[in-house]
Order: sequence, then structure tokens, then C-alpha cells
Amino acid sequence: MAYFNDKFKMARLDQSPYLFHFINGYDPSPHETLRKILEEKQLVSSKGYICFSASPLTAITKFFEVKVRSTGQPMYQPWGLGFSRDILVRDFGARNVIYTDGTEGIPDHLEWRTDKLNVDSYDFECLREWRIKGGQFDFSDFPRGDMIVIAPDYNCLNDLVVRFDMEFTPFVNHYTGDIEEDWSEVWKREWKGISVDKLGEDILDDYAVSGSTITQILDEDMVDKLLAESPLSILTPNKNK
Repeated sequence: MAYFNDKFKMARLDQSPYLFHFINGYDPSPHETLRKILEEKQLVSSKGYICFSASPLTAITKFFEVKVRSTGQPMYQPWGLGFSRDILVRDFGARNVIYTDGTEGIPDHLEWRTDKLNVDSYDFECLREWRIKGGQFDFSDFPRGDMIVIAPDYNCLNDLVVRFDMEFTPFVNHYTGDIEEDWSEVWKREWKGISVDKLGEDILDDYAVSGSTITQILDEDMVDKLLAESPLSILTPNKNK
């Protein structure tokens, strides 16, 4: 991106380098839904398009607490994914929603990215919605380093971004000369991420969010970090796995 654009975007707290997709508020198991999304590497919708929000994560934490009158649940929950806005626009065709009163003669090829706007009864412009056309978004080819996983707290986040595996290392038995098996437990980072409870005085905008994940290295060994931050999270197995 041109330096001219970066300079002004980073000077505004209402901008984000990401477009976000959050789990619906009525989902009874948002953690498991997000886990399934990460495993399958795809977002699915019956609307004919996939929705994202350009609202900065650092500006909408209270949004996850506001309940919808009809359901008694929040519209979205603090579980989701952030994708690089520039990559979604350039390589996957993401476009911002066009708001209309329904009488403006929108061409058929643009209908998928339009929504109604009535300031008295139906006004969701606050969502700052963007969309990708189609009922499925396969992000298996999306650069993992340009994505972040969002979860409400540290333990929830690590349960999603850290992969547990058994690593096989062959070794030579010096007494017999045979090659024998040696298996060890490993925890490796599969995704970058941030927990909502970490947002605050030290992370004022989403560019700071992006900066805070720079030190997160994909496929890095996470054992020492997990033990240092929260020993129980690594010593206690997740019952849902």
C-alpha cells in the first residue's frame, strides 16, 4: 500500500487493517463453532454473501454486551476472525455495503452488496459492513500470517490457536544399533490471535493490535509461553477435544 494511505489511516483510531467476521450472538457454542471454522478453513452463509465488519476491534468491545430485544442475546459474540482488509479487497473481491432506501434503482449485479437504510426503523450502517459474494468463503489459501483469531480471554484463545500433537523422533539405540521410536508431546502455534480482555490502555487501536501479534510466530513451540502465562491451561486437557 502507498505510504500516503498508510500515514493517514494509522493516524485515525476508527480505522483497522482488518475486516472481521464474528460468531452470531444466538450461537449457543461460539467457541466450538469457531474451532470448526478454523478446522474447515471456510465461512458459510445462506444469504449469498459472507459478511465482515470494518469496525475496529478496539472500538467495539462493549458491542458484545448489547442485547438484541427480539432474542435477548447480543448481535455478535467476542469470538471471530480478523482478515487483512487489503488482501480481502485485492485478492478475494471484498466490497463495502451500499446503503439505499430501496427506490434508487440499484443494478442487478450490485444487489448482493446493498442494504436498506431507514434512519427511523432500520439503520445498521453502524456495523460498517463489507461483503464477499458467494455462499462460501474458503480461506485455506489466505496467508495465515495476515489473519488473527479473536477470543474473549487468554485460555479460550490458546485453546483455538495452539495445536497439540505427538512428535516422532527416531533415535539409535547405542547398545543394539536398532532405530527406536521416541514420541514427545508438542504444543505449536497454528494461528495468530488476540484476546478481547487484553485490549485496553496499551492497545489503543487496531494497528496496535496488529503490532502486538508480530512477535507471534506461526508453528513456534508454545510450551514455555503457556507454562509462563497459565500453567493450568497446558496441564489440564480440554474436555471438548
